[in-house]
Amino acid sequence: MRRTAVSEDTGMKIILITFAFMLFGGVACGSVYLMRHADGYGGLNEYLTSFFKDTLSGLDKYSVFKSALRSNLIMLGVIFAAGFFRIGFMVAGACILRKGFIMGFTTASFIKCFGIKGVAVSLAYLPGLLLIIPAFLVFCSVSGSFSLKKDRFRKKIIFSYIFFTILIITIFCAASFLEGYLTTTFMTKFAALL
Repeated sequence: MRRTAVSEDTGMKIILITFAFMLFGGVACGSVYLMRHADGYGGLNEYLTSFFKDTLSGLDKYSVFKSALRSNLIMLGVIFAAGFFRIGFMVAGACILRKGFIMGFTTASFIKCFGIKGVAVSLAYLPGLLLIIPAFLVFCSVSGSFSLKKDRFRKKIIFSYIFFTILIITIFCAASFLEGYLTTTFMTKFAALL
């Protein structure tokens, strides 16, 4: 019994480290993709500038919060459901790569279009990301580990998985709140500098 707990703990650490590398790989791929195909996004600079000048001025913070929360909950729902199947590990890994790619592409877009000011824009997302990234990595790791368990359909294990999911949803709600109100405030201030 003790050996099984130790091997599960080791397996969970390996999954977490693997997913962390996948996240960083996704960020790198998103950044490199934008840099290699930047010529194909000729209107990106104009689009982002008009977004900051026009869209942010009339942006409803509650709408941003709702949109961020809906997007996060859909992703968490997919990962949660995938944990009940053997392919759950691959689905969680694909979600990690997608999240990393989007983060890398977005950050590279801001830096490419606005230079040093783009770093400031990227930092506006930092409060929400400080909550989302660790919680997302751990949740994907738990879901991936859960999908690989042979006894995952035991009531005790299912209830602990559901309880952990509720905890992660709470963290994502807080992160969505930060994104809706704090990030939008920072972005609006940045738009005034353009």
